[in-house]
Amino acid sequence: MHPRTIFNDPRRSIRIAASLFVVFVSAIVLFGWTVGSSVLTRLHPDLPVMVPNTAACLLIMAVVLAFCGLERPTLRCRIATAIAGGLTYLIGSLTFAEYLFDAGLGIDGILLRFAQSVVYETNPGRMAPHTALAMMTAGPAIAFLCRKKRLGQLSEIFSILTLAIAFSALLGHIFGAQAFQGLSKANGMALHTAVSLAVLSAGLLVANPRSLIIGLFFSKTLGGAAARRLLPVAVLVPTVISFLEIRGNEWEWFNVGFGTAGGTLISTVLLVSFIIYFARMVHRADISRRSAERAMAEKEELYRTLVDHGMGLICTHDIDGRVISVNPAALRTLGFRQEEIVGSSIGKMLEPELRPHFDAYLREINNAGIAEGYIRLRTREGRPITFRYHNILITDGRTGKYVLGHAQDVTELLEAQAKLRTLSLTDDLTKLYNRRGFFEHANQQLRLESHSGTARGLTLMFADMDGLKAINDIYGHEAGSEAIAALAGIFKAAVRGADIVARWGGDEFVVLAIGSPEENSEKLVTRIEDAIEEYNRTSGKPYEIACSIGISAVEVTSPEAFEAFLHEADLRMYEEKKRKKGVLALAGITPEGSAIHLSHR
Repeated sequence: MHPRTIFNDPRRSIRIAASLFVVFVSAIVLFGWTVGSSVLTRLHPDLPVMVPNTAACLLIMAVVLAFCGLERPTLRCRIATAIAGGLTYLIGSLTFAEYLFDAGLGIDGILLRFAQSVVYETNPGRMAPHTALAMMTAGPAIAFLCRKKRLGQLSEIFSILTLAIAFSALLGHIFGAQAFQGLSKANGMALHTAVSLAVLSAGLLVANPRSLIIGLFFSKTLGGAAARRLLPVAVLVPTVISFLEIRGNEWEWFNVGFGTAGGTLISTVLLVSFIIYFARMVHRADISRRSAERAMAEKEELYRTLVDHGMGLICTHDIDGRVISVNPAALRTLGFRQEEIVGSSIGKMLEPELRPHFDAYLREINNAGIAEGYIRLRTREGRPITFRYHNILITDGRTGKYVLGHAQDVTELLEAQAKLRTLSLTDDLTKLYNRRGFFEHANQQLRLESHSGTARGLTLMFADMDGLKAINDIYGHEAGSEAIAALAGIFKAAVRGADIVARWGGDEFVVLAIGSPEENSEKLVTRIEDAIEEYNRTSGKPYEIACSIGISAVEVTSPEAFEAFLHEADLRMYEEKKRKKGVLALAGITPEGSAIHLSHR
């Protein structure tokens, strides 16, 4: 044990000091018996002697107390206290029986054989009856010291009885009351025996972790402060005043009447002073308590105001997800009444497929103490609302564990973000994906295609609108935009739902179709050709639309390889466009009347 630990713990310091004092006194007495020193055994010729049995019992109990007065005693400590207590009780009870039945049991002279001199008394070596009675109470006090709750409380009771016997003997010595010391002067309790027993019993009380009196004495409460101030006064003041009153009369300092009047006056003044002092202490403590209660009430009112008028969802729930409290803003948002939510599980407001995620959340908050994320709840009308939450686990000594949750309704924010994302990936004119949207979705499809279990082959088609410049020049740019939008609609309608169609830029389009070119290209181009022909026949527009197409098969290896396939399809499309221009020029056909021709690998 580190030395600083001992001195930082007042109870442990007192226990060690009491043990050392008793060890010192009892060892000195035993040494006095060994060398034949009456000064060490009785202190004064007119005082009773401390016999070897008494000194040995005190020494054993003090040594055990020094090492075994612990908050968490070991089995060795329990055995040691039981042996020490049992031996002390046995010696005390046998000695008391000798007085009770006027018989000698042979225990008085066990240690006298080692003595150099023997006092000439009726029963040499026999401890006083008051001492024997004190040993009968001190034995159980130390035997039950390291035991469980009820036995620990018995240890406190026996320690108090031992202290009372020792204190009465001390009063007998102070005031010359022989009956308080023993049956006669020859068998009275020795002065240093009374002091040692008082110190030892105080050490036993302090060492007992279940002692209610010592727990109160060392507490930081008002009761503890009162005990620390008033108990010493209650013990010392009457004793000192009575001692001065008696000794002053014996030494003829004053007569009996003056001593009695003076003692009464001093007792009254001191008693009134301490009552006033204690009353002021209680008064200050009461004022501080009321001030703290007002401050706490103001903080609680402020907290309640913030909770009740906050716009976010604030609630508490237990570790199983049952709602304990919820603020009005959350009730308004969800459309429930308080009695409909409090006591029910949050999981009931979730969609069935999301409840496993809620179970995972409960595990996370219980293990980590904090959790944050998104949760989608349903209102009373069934409308889904998404909340972003930040919850913490709180451990309260009074109410146990609960979760304090704070959440914000982010439904509109997420919807706006989704719209912005859609806009960032979508071409405004054609409502197809733009180039960024095409790459994002194409990369997802490429990742799927890279897994052999889902690979179905990919076909890449590049298309460029024919004759757009002529439409813009003759009919205006608005007509050109209508033509681009019409061709985009034809592409969208011609491909399958899983295919990716995008406006590459200007009058260029790209399609990533699922399936190999051998299966896809002819059918896809045929559908586009038929759709364009149908549009030109039924649109009523003064112009016709047409496009040139290049097709390439995609072999998934890396994003860089995909860029190469895009470039190859683009080249195929321009080769087709050049070929068509040559054919149209030979035939004398205008671009508006051009047809679709296909070039593929």
